[in-house]
Amino acid sequence: MSATAHTLIDAAASSLGIPLAPEQSAKLLAYVELVVRWNRFANLTGAQVADEFAGKFIADALAVAAHVQGPLVADLGSGSGLPGLVLAILRPDWQVALVEARARRARFLQQVRIELALPNVEVVQARIERWRPEVLPDTIVCQAVGSLAMILSLTAHLQTPSSQILALKGRLPVEELQALGPAAGACDPRPLRVPGWQERHVVVIDCGRLCKPD
Repeated sequence: MSATAHTLIDAAASSLGIPLAPEQSAKLLAYVELVVRWNRFANLTGAQVADEFAGKFIADALAVAAHVQGPLVADLGSGSGLPGLVLAILRPDWQVALVEARARRARFLQQVRIELALPNVEVVQARIERWRPEVLPDTIVCQAVGSLAMILSLTAHLQTPSSQILALKGRLPVEELQALGPAAGACDPRPLRVPGWQERHVVVIDCGRLCKPD
């Protein structure tokens, strides 16, 4: 395992004010190593080495944690498991659903769940619009899913008056917000200060304030 990756994870957590227990730090590092190992045939990430994935993408997922409300969290279009797997490791008291339509990536997520012994993780191979959980999530996290309008459309059946959506973006998505019309009033764009990123934002959408059709 990469000692540098381990240092990068701990440094990112420290800079964000997140205390990591030794077991959590070890699981995050093991996750990084699994990503690098599987990346060749599952096409999980553009990061080619453990240090790059740890220093940029684990740090990014850690930065999102402060904006998430549990105990039921859904990571839609989970891909390599970000930020869902990191959230599950940070908060074992939360239940985290990783929803991923692509078979290879879903198999990877299952392998991580098994190898890291994460009983609070559920892997669902399904398209977002076809996922029908028995209990709706408190927080829906969307990364690289599409525009804000697309996210609202795809998650309409998952929204409740008490839930929120976190849409992860690079630059502030001004045009996407303008395109929402009245629904933009439910959106709270917040800058994320992520080590290794030049610009990063999370748009927190209060589902209770969304304009619903009669």
